[in-house]
Amino acid sequence: MIAVDLSDTPVRELNGRLHALPPDTNERHWRILNPKGRHALAVGLSAPIEVEIDGHAGYYCAGMLKHADVEIRGNCGWSVGEDMMSGSIVVRGNASAA
Repeated sequence: MIAVDLSDTPVRELNGRLHALPPDTNERHWRILNPKGRHALAVGLSAPIEVEIDGHAGYYCAGMLKHADVEIRGNCGWSVGEDMMSGSIVVRGNASAA
């Protein structure tokens, strides 16, 4: 499992690393620590990976999802899974509208 702590890693860097994964990657299990309500986490994923978000996510989490499975272990803001084509999203807390 690859852990990324957002206390010291910018969201843009996290998303860039996730976008760069090829479809046949061996880096299939990712864990995001300390999201603290940040917006646009794990957006635009197109590799068949698993992403665990340990904490609350902000707006547009896991938007434009394709093939990936995302689990949010906390609450999330509006538009979770916006424009999702395939994969899955599980929210273990509360989700806002849209």
